[in-house]
Amino acid sequence: MPSLRRTSTSFAVALAAASAALSSASPARADAPTVAHPHAYGIIVGSNAAGAGQQPLRYAEDDAERVAGVLRDLGRFGTSDLRVLTHPDVAKILATVDELVPKLKEHADRGEQATFFFYYSGHAKASALTLGDGELPLALLRERLRQVPSTLTLVVLDACQSGAFARTKGAEPAADFSFNSVARLTTKGIAVMASSTGQELSQESDALKSSYFTHHLVVALRGAGDQDGDGKVSLDEAYRYAYRRTLAATARTRVGTQHATLETDLSGQGDVPVTYPADAGARLELPGALDARVIVQHRPSGSVVAELVKAPGPPLRLALPQGAYDAIVRARGQILACSLTLTDGQVTAIELGTCQIAAANGVPKGFDDDAPETAPADVPSGAPRADGLRELDRWAIEGGLGFVGRSDDAYNARVRDFGYTRRPDLVELPSARLSLAVTRTLAPHLSIVVQGQSLAGDSFARDVGTTTDTLTYKGWGVGAYLRAHADVVPRLLQVYAQGGGGASFAFTWLATQDERGPYTAKDTQWGYLLGLAGGLIVAPEARFGGFLQASYDRAPAMRNLLGDAHDVGGFGASLGLRVRLGEVP
Repeated sequence: MPSLRRTSTSFAVALAAASAALSSASPARADAPTVAHPHAYGIIVGSNAAGAGQQPLRYAEDDAERVAGVLRDLGRFGTSDLRVLTHPDVAKILATVDELVPKLKEHADRGEQATFFFYYSGHAKASALTLGDGELPLALLRERLRQVPSTLTLVVLDACQSGAFARTKGAEPAADFSFNSVARLTTKGIAVMASSTGQELSQESDALKSSYFTHHLVVALRGAGDQDGDGKVSLDEAYRYAYRRTLAATARTRVGTQHATLETDLSGQGDVPVTYPADAGARLELPGALDARVIVQHRPSGSVVAELVKAPGPPLRLALPQGAYDAIVRARGQILACSLTLTDGQVTAIELGTCQIAAANGVPKGFDDDAPETAPADVPSGAPRADGLRELDRWAIEGGLGFVGRSDDAYNARVRDFGYTRRPDLVELPSARLSLAVTRTLAPHLSIVVQGQSLAGDSFARDVGTTTDTLTYKGWGVGAYLRAHADVVPRLLQVYAQGGGGASFAFTWLATQDERGPYTAKDTQWGYLLGLAGGLIVAPEARFGGFLQASYDRAPAMRNLLGDAHDVGGFGASLGLRVRLGEVP
C-alpha cells in the first residue's frame, strides 16, 4: 500500500540450481542438451488486501503488473506461461503452482532447462504471507517451491504495510519479513535477495507509486542495470543497481536507510540473466556525456516509469513500450522538460537542446541532490508532488439534494399572533435542500470543505377582509468545514465527520393582494452559521461516487422588530454525487 510498490519493500528472491539445490526434485543428467534460453514459467501475485491489524495496500497489485510487464517484454516469458494473480486466496496460489508443476516436469524428463519465477507483493507476517483473511505459511510455501522441478527457481517476496509518505512493511520491526524469510527459506538451499536487513524497516513511496526497491529493480531490468553493455541484465547486475538506488532513495526518509541483501546458491551456473533489454523494439537512450538526474513519465497515465541518476560514461538505454513520454532532467543547475515519442525498432535519445527549461537557478522542493528520490514539486506534465499527489488529485466536487427540517420558535409564534397561518401544502413537508461543495485533501485523513447550501424555508398567509397577505422566507448558508475521514472498505466505502461555520442569509418576501393590485416588499438579513455533519462516501469507480450525509445547522439569520430570532437551520439529510478531479491517492 502506499504498499510495496504504491516504496521500498520486503523483497526476497530465491534461486536454486536443480542439479545442486533442487536435485531431489529434478534429477541431473550429464548428457542433457543445452539451449540458448531455457523455457520460462512464472506466477506473479499481487494483493492489496489487509489482514488483522494491517492497513490495505495501494500498490501491491500495481507492482505485480509492472513485474509481469517487464518479464513479458524482456524476460522471454510466453503470455500463457506467466500467470498473474491479483487479490487471490491461499488456495488459488497453491493451485496455480500445482498447475505448472507437470509442465516443468516434462522439461526435466526431456533433459531441457526450465526456469520458474515466483513473485509476491502484499502483506506478510514473520511466518506467513497475509492475503486478507487468509494466510499462506512460509513453511508451506517453502515446501511447495522446493518441489518445483525447475532448473532454476527465482522467488520474489515483496511484503509491505502502508503508512504515511514513508510507510513501514510488516507489523513491527521485530517481525520484519525480509529478515525472517532469509532465515527460513535458506534452510532448504534457496538463495534470497531481501530489500532490507533484519534491523531495518522497508519503505514505500507515494511519489513513485511503487515500493522503492521494486521500482528500482524494474528500472534495472529494463536496462539501467546492464553495466557491461551486453544487452542482458543478470541477477547480480539487477541486485547491485537496486541496492545502490534503494539506499540513496531512503537515506533521508523518516524511517531511515535500508540495505538490500543477496544470498545465492548458484554454484556452476555462472552469471544468471534475468532480462534481455536488447530484445526490445523501442528504447530510450541517455547519452554517455549526460550527468543528470532523470525522471521518465508515461504521458497518458502520468505514471513514473523510471527515476535514476545518469553519470558520465557509456550511454544508458532503457527498454520501454512504444508511446509518448516526458523526461524531467536536472542537469547543469537547470530543470529541463523533454517530450519524447518512442517507436518500435528505434532508439530515441534525449537531446537536451530540444528540451524546455522548467526551472533554473535553484532546486525545487523534493529535487535536491541529497533528498530521497521522489518526483520534483515544480515540474510540468502532471508530475506527482513529494507526497505522491498532484495538486489536481487533492480536489473533488460534491453536489447533493435532500431536506432540512423547519424550526418552530418565537419568531413563528409572533407571526401567528398577527393572524398568519402556515400554508396548508407545507404543513407536513420539510424544506428542500440543495448543496454544492468543493473539497481539498490536506492530509491522508483530513480535508477542508467549502460548501454552499440552501437552508430551511417557510410560507405563511392571512386574509384581512378583501386583502390577502403572504409572508415567505428562504435561508441559505456558506461555510468552511474540516472533515476527518477513514476507510471502511479501501477505495470503496469511507466514513466521515465534519464541523465548521460561516454565514447564513435569509431572504424574505411580504406580498399583499387587494383591490388596488399586488404589492411586494423584500428584505435580506444575515447571521452566523455553525454546522456538524457525518456521512458515508461510496466510490464504485475511481473518480465517481455518491454520498449520504446527515447534518445539523444552527443559523439564526432572521429577526423581527420585536427582537425575536428565527433559526433557518435544523436537522437535515442529503444524497448526492461526488466527482474527483484527479487520481485516487
